[in-house]
Amino acid sequence: MSEKQPTTVSRRGVLCGMALLAVGLLPEAAQAAVTAAGVKVVGKKIVLDLKANKALNKVGGVVQVDFQDGSSMAVVRTAAGTKGLTAISLSCTHNGVTVMEQNGAWICPAHGSQFALNGKLINGPARTALQKFPITATATTATIG
Repeated sequence: MSEKQPTTVSRRGVLCGMALLAVGLLPEAAQAAVTAAGVKVVGKKIVLDLKANKALNKVGGVVQVDFQDGSSMAVVRTAAGTKGLTAISLSCTHNGVTVMEQNGAWICPAHGSQFALNGKLINGPARTALQKFPITATATTATIG
């Protein structure tokens, strides 16, 4: 009689599953307390008032939104205009630790992974960029989700 081997799941499989869950759970998490000004939930989307978040007026500006479940996301001004905003998860893709902004980059305090402000991977041990969320913007609001 052969013994059944345990099923293994690749790191990529886990990360992809987490990403799908994060995108699906983002609207529910948005009902939590937030640190950014002018944030509200409309239906299943997060709406950020750009006038209340002056940091996003210039390229390199960042607004962080923290949720009750301990997760965080950031909206980053990566270029001028309404298409110049990026929304990213602040959970390191290596072990899920919340990254911190430092000298124009995101740094993981646990193992030192580095990401550009737009979430692109610079240095590991993480192997993938920070998770991005769909975002659209007008002159006055950014809508995530």
